Amino acid sequence: MKRILIFCLVSFSFAASGQDSLQHAKIKSLQGKIAEFSVFAKKDSLFLICFWSVSSDESITELNSINANLEHWQSMTAFRFMAVSVDEGKTANRLRPVYNQNGWTFEAYSDPYGDLRRTLHSNNLPQSIIVYKNEIIYQQSGRTEGTENYLIQKLLSMKR
Repeated sequence: MKRILIFCLVSFSFAASGQDSLQHAKIKSLQGKIAEFSVFAKKDSLFLICFWSVSSDESITELNSINANLEHWQSMTAFRFMAVSVDEGKTANRLRPVYNQNGWTFEAYSDPYGDLRRTLHSNNLPQSIIVYKNEIIYQQSGRTEGTENYLIQKLLSMKR
């Protein structure tokens, strides 16, 4: 019985620390303002977060597909979309030009310290993660034609 109790306490503390680190992960807006993820998240927020890089053609193709469908998707269900660049150094300077060149209208951020990427265990690009109430509900890595359709199906299944 003691072992079960200890296991539950340890599991709870890991879950709580994961949620805490998500709330404190810092991201940077295109305007250069750095803020913690908690500034964007509400208690019951539903997020679609896409990690991408300016040097990844697959990432840019996926973001173009999402941008083309985003307004329609958001009319079907309430969620917040965030494109988070993982670029560092000189390639981070290309974030705004790539954003403007593609005519994207969604919110774009960078993860200058790798906080959000580390907290959400993002390893491959592009990687899309659905977060609900600070928990990962679904994630997909890489891109094939039509993978964005899986994302909207998962978001719709979370309809509140």
